[in-house]
Amino acid sequence: MGRRFAFMIHPRIIDDFGRRVGKVLRIGEELGMKITPKRPSEWVLKQLSGRMGYTICSHFDVFGGKAEGYIVAVLLTGRQMKVLDRHLVERRIIEAIRFTQDKLGAEHIGLGAYTAPMTRNGLSVVKHPDIKARITHGDALAAASAVPVVVQCAQLKGIDITTATIAVVGAYGIVGKAATLLLAELNAHTMILTGHNHNKLAAVSRELSDCFQGEIICSADNSAIRNADIVILSITSDGYIVGPEDLKENAIVVDMAQPHNMSQEVCNQRPDVLRVDGGYMSIADINLRFKMGPPRGTSFACLTETIVSTLSGDHDHHVGPVDMNFARSIMPLANSLGFQVAPLTNFSQPINPDFEFQRAATTVPLKQTGDDSLFLGEARVLDLDN
Repeated sequence: MGRRFAFMIHPRIIDDFGRRVGKVLRIGEELGMKITPKRPSEWVLKQLSGRMGYTICSHFDVFGGKAEGYIVAVLLTGRQMKVLDRHLVERRIIEAIRFTQDKLGAEHIGLGAYTAPMTRNGLSVVKHPDIKARITHGDALAAASAVPVVVQCAQLKGIDITTATIAVVGAYGIVGKAATLLLAELNAHTMILTGHNHNKLAAVSRELSDCFQGEIICSADNSAIRNADIVILSITSDGYIVGPEDLKENAIVVDMAQPHNMSQEVCNQRPDVLRVDGGYMSIADINLRFKMGPPRGTSFACLTETIVSTLSGDHDHHVGPVDMNFARSIMPLANSLGFQVAPLTNFSQPINPDFEFQRAATTVPLKQTGDDSLFLGEARVLDLDN
């Protein structure tokens, strides 16, 4: 076999752990969720250590043996990663990474979901004396994927980008900042940057002014996006942050966040708005042998970047703030290896040219997490990646 790599994930909610229990016991995912008690299970996950603290979810082939990959889950939920002692969480993640490196032989390791921000976007991992593998958080390709998606959506909606206003929500986050600087090269008329930290927002604005000739507007209030023709959502949040009243008529929304920043319910209330899933890449004929959320034949850009780095023999770490030279080169490199930006989807459903895409077969709002407070309008925005 070829080079080996691994991609780190974790259960979003305790129900995901129940699905894994059902699969291991061969009783089915639904029954696994039913028999897995939530609070005791969270307590058990917290106590795990060493080899019990992570599990191999998948082992798959890439392009007939050119590489082989593993998907490895750190057994802590997203909520636990946010509320437990940060040193404990970081230790659990690094234990899993050491296993993939030492026992599975992974030469490249990608950090998915909260395994990136909880290790300071990989900086803590590469500083660990036992880590020799190349580490990437995959956010360069995620940010780069925003550009062709925006161009394609603008063509569908008949929007001239050079006269349009582009807003980036979370503009100083690791993906948001890189996407902002890349999107500036489309020469929009105006760019709106939003975020709660004034100093970080001002720093991005100064950097943007070096490469963008149009108007730059900074705002700590997301209501500023009401003036935007194109909105990029990239906030790490427990809940939805965009309501139907926040969007301009016929706006384009590229939702790059996981969990999503905009709900299916808003799509149903605003069928004039084109919402698309951001950060998805087509992965050709690679069978991941594991369901991760994106449609069949596609995956997250961060995982795809890990595969691309492996196939290309990249010897560098890609951690911390996105290197913009690398961000500009990663998409052409991915394309040369057979990876393309995924076809446009809205909540993983194909988008039809007649713009009936927003009303899916079901109009029931999609539930992101097990936290019912999300339906009461409470959105707790995290600062993990900013």
